[in-house]
Formats: sequence, structure tokens, C-alpha cells
Amino acid sequence: MDTSLGTAHGALPRPAAHTRGRGALARLARSSTDLHAEQLAAAVPDGGATRIADAPDREVVSLVGTLRSVTLRPVGGVPALEAHLWDGTGSVTLIWLGRREIGGIRPGLTLKVRGRLSSARGRRALYNPAYELHAPTGG
Repeated sequence: MDTSLGTAHGALPRPAAHTRGRGALARLARSSTDLHAEQLAAAVPDGGATRIADAPDREVVSLVGTLRSVTLRPVGGVPALEAHLWDGTGSVTLIWLGRREIGGIRPGLTLKVRGRLSSARGRRALYNPAYELHAPTGG
């Protein structure tokens, strides 16, 4: 004899408040990085840009993301400013040849870039991309 409590299917219906509480708890348990990635990924199509994970190699693309790092890495004796752009779906390296710095380009900045995406030795990059500065995102 079945002594379990429940409906004809063996499961008790959950109150709506319990279901909402579970969603809130799940959001609290996620890291701020995960939340920021989700916000960026959701915002990318609104900016007329492609998600980095979906961007095709050897094509001109528009990408939006947050700069995670900015460094000066000389290439063959020529200065090159290198930045890592992250959009929640992936990252791409931005390289400005012949530049030691660019005003406003700093970690944490939200940036929209446009250029031809290249891929060499597993590294995806845009060389000398056009860019638009945006206000820093929260997170």
C-alpha cells in the first residue's frame, strides 16, 4: 500500500511563493562574474553586435564587451596596446599596433568595437579595431 502523500502523480504541488524563492536563492548563489556575464550576453544583440562566441573568423564583426585587461606588449620593436574584451560568451584580444596608450581605454570599460576577426594559434584577435567608449557597467 502506497503511504506517500501527494497527487495522483505522486508529487505535491509547490506553492508559487516557494518557486519564486528558489529563483531568488539561485541568483544569490551565483557569483558576480556570472551575473555580469549574463547581463553582457543579454545586452549584446541590443547594440547591433555579435556575441563573441558566435562571431565568424575572417569576417568584419561588431562586438560589445568589457575590457578585462589592458597591457603594452611590443611586437617586433613596435609598441602595441593589447586589451582583452569579454562579453559573457567569450573573449577576444584587441591589438592596436603603434600605440602605447589610448585615452579612455582601461580595464572595466564597456567598449563596442568593429574590425576583421582573425584567429591564429587558438587566439582570436581584432587588429586596430574602430571603437566606441561606453560608460562602465555595474557588477
